[in-house]
Amino acid sequence: MNTKKIISAVVFAGVLLLTACNGEQQNSAPVSVPQSSSAVSTTESAPTSTASTTTSAESTAVSTTESSSDTSDTSDASNVIISADNTSTDATPFTPPNNNQDGEMSGSILVLPGGRGIMLYGIGYEPGRNYAATVNKYKEELGKNVNVYSMVIPTQVSFYLPEKYFDEGVSDRELPHIDDINENLYGIIPIDVFSALKGHVEEDIFYRTDHHWTQLGAYYAAQAFANTAKVPFDDLSAYDKYEKDGYLGTLYGSSEQNPEIGNNPETFFWYVPKRDYTATYYDPDLSNSFDGGYFFNPDNFGSTAEWNLTYMCGDGHIVHVNTGLNTGRKLMILKDSYADSLTCNLFGSFDDIWIVDMRYCETSAVQLAKDNGITDLLFCSCTFSATADNQYRLGEIM
Repeated sequence: MNTKKIISAVVFAGVLLLTACNGEQQNSAPVSVPQSSSAVSTTESAPTSTASTTTSAESTAVSTTESSSDTSDTSDASNVIISADNTSTDATPFTPPNNNQDGEMSGSILVLPGGRGIMLYGIGYEPGRNYAATVNKYKEELGKNVNVYSMVIPTQVSFYLPEKYFDEGVSDRELPHIDDINENLYGIIPIDVFSALKGHVEEDIFYRTDHHWTQLGAYYAAQAFANTAKVPFDDLSAYDKYEKDGYLGTLYGSSEQNPEIGNNPETFFWYVPKRDYTATYYDPDLSNSFDGGYFFNPDNFGSTAEWNLTYMCGDGHIVHVNTGLNTGRKLMILKDSYADSLTCNLFGSFDDIWIVDMRYCETSAVQLAKDNGITDLLFCSCTFSATADNQYRLGEIM
């Protein structure tokens, strides 16, 4: 392999895939779908006018960790600011599973035997430093009483790419870029997702055929965030699990329909909280709103590659979730599509959650936070967003 040319060409393709995530979102409000008070047995039907598909990358295990026992009053957000070491990983050695496998490039994707597709990584440091500078500005604007967190999510290249491909220069490592971001954060609390996930690599924490993580992977990251933020956190026993077989995600198309992926479809699954909550959807400029559920039935989408729209039916709206809790903590998430399956794991942790996609927001995120008494702001995106073009939108919507 001409490794540097591969990195340049493939990462460029991956960034394009990421930027297109969920397609060109429609800004008109989908038809409202009534939400049952307990959001339990079935997911909502898709709106008749949906946001278009999840076609880009940004992008049956049971939890063994008990839910958080720290339910003390933390309504004064300034009391939970912690002094964090801005490094992203612990020192425990990590060896990817299937470390001796040989893959093949197919389209922009490295395909491993068994049908796991991997987007290769190779982006310079400067965009990540700009991301850090922008996050610092949000902290300055919001002041000392708002906790600000940075969750830069490593993708499956960090967990499943055989070591030799790093050694040969076929892909860069994501963790040095995450560490570099964290070293340039000031007054910001980093969330160490790599350490939260690496002990679970034999579980289904990433899809093989899609660029997104699964809700199980997002659950472990949400747990790490909740523990850091010192809020309660629901165990997986507080969810109903749903499954749908035959999933071929976005990497199938990006690999030019590689048969190794196509012949190995997987199971798409999602966890629906048993808790009561309400969800209100707003246009990107907050001009219109409607009420609906958080989950939508994947049967209503046109192809399996769209099944990630099960969460919020895509990213084109600002979404407000009210959980009915009384913790005194209100969260805003500024995000890419990786947060879609993470946010619903926090319905037992915060009173209100405002979900704002950096790519589609058309209002001031800082003003939205101030107007709604936000106590905690989480920047949540994968490395391909935080260290490439998507993150420049954060400054534009400040």
